[in-house]
Amino acid sequence: MIRQINSEIFILGMGISGISLAKYLMKKKIPVTCWDDNPEKRDVIHSLQIKINKMTPETLKHCNYLVLSPGINHQKNKPHEAVKIARNLNIKIVTDLEFLKILKIKNPLIGVTGTNGKSTTTHFISQILSYKDFRDSKCCGNIGTPFTDLKINKKTLLVVEASSYQLAKIDKLNFDYAFLLNISKDHIEWHGTFRKYIDSKLNIFKNQTKKSFAVICIDDINCRRIAYNFKKNFKSKLILISCKYTENVDIYLKTQNNKIKIFNNISKENIEISTNKLSFVKAQHNFQNLLAAYASSFLLNQKTDDFLSSIKNIHTLQHRIEFSGTFKNIDFYNDSKSTNVNSAKTAIKSFKNIFWILGGREKKGGLKGIEKNLGNILKAYVYGECREHFKTFLIKNSIICSEFRTLRESFNQAFKDAIKQKMNITILLSPACSSFDQFNNFEDRGKEFKQLVSQKIKISD
Repeated sequence: MIRQINSEIFILGMGISGISLAKYLMKKKIPVTCWDDNPEKRDVIHSLQIKINKMTPETLKHCNYLVLSPGINHQKNKPHEAVKIARNLNIKIVTDLEFLKILKIKNPLIGVTGTNGKSTTTHFISQILSYKDFRDSKCCGNIGTPFTDLKINKKTLLVVEASSYQLAKIDKLNFDYAFLLNISKDHIEWHGTFRKYIDSKLNIFKNQTKKSFAVICIDDINCRRIAYNFKKNFKSKLILISCKYTENVDIYLKTQNNKIKIFNNISKENIEISTNKLSFVKAQHNFQNLLAAYASSFLLNQKTDDFLSSIKNIHTLQHRIEFSGTFKNIDFYNDSKSTNVNSAKTAIKSFKNIFWILGGREKKGGLKGIEKNLGNILKAYVYGECREHFKTFLIKNSIICSEFRTLRESFNQAFKDAIKQKMNITILLSPACSSFDQFNNFEDRGKEFKQLVSQKIKISD
């Protein structure tokens, strides 16, 4: 059932989600006007026959909502001009996710957020719950698919990856099940402070009811603090999960002798999983992702046997510690999605004898905090805008390091060095930086890495 909307929706920023929402609203005969500051994107909008208009008090005054693309800043210190106008006119400012509520889409919702791992967890949850048609489950949100692109029925379970950008402007949207995986410093340039970043993440819980579930992994200190104060601030039922702690948690995971053991203190059920045939567990961060997926399976009353069967068929997402090929003594892994230092830490912990390719556009803090996690690095190959700064940092921390202009140059040298080694080597792309100095996005960066791997294997063969 679509809510009656009598005036225009103004969409600012025509990326994937903006275009999708505009087309959806047009199909529902809801008036929509769009704008993008990029002239090339305006040409795309025009070609799709979507109404374009500049943002002025006159063009915005008849609007119900101003919909912001996730990357457009609304913060009071440096808001976009359209945001200033909307505030003066008392227009609601939202992101695309809020339209799940505005349009009265009543499908059950699972929300997943965190600094790292949210895409993979969203993907795991959807795959597991879809097993044997237990639930018609589909991923959407920040994972790359807007909900307005999905074909759904009334029973479709929407598993929503929610970024801090999207959650920052949540108004009335409520999730039946909300997952918080971890919190570390990221996107501070956009949010302004770490506190504001945390508050944005916490919006995933703010409209939950007493019937809703909040699942928090307490493996990092920030999430433990949130969990400790949770009942003072939110209404939903709190479920604590952990891969580190066993006391005062509801569900926890331990690994021993090629086995994963999950202990459920709510149902008193303990399950054991052999890791021998599970390719995704080679990367240790997937333990947390698997634990969160198990929690969703348990809370939605999926049979344990079906959960255990479903994980045998799990496939991982591209660009998230993705195995990309092997040649002689070298394994290649593409972790282009690693756009911050904490994500890079996770990847580094997963392997030994690493030739580490990193670089791009440096984020605030750079590599600070990674010092204790460099033991598995044999050599580092730094490229892009950050190369001089990162090289200096790594050499100070006793890492052999070379700098290059491009990803291609760094990859070629890493391959030359690795092929000479008598031991097994992992060439790992885990940039710890944004991609925007040389690539459109992390996907483009990851694709180039995989192409380089493929070319090298073919030539070397």
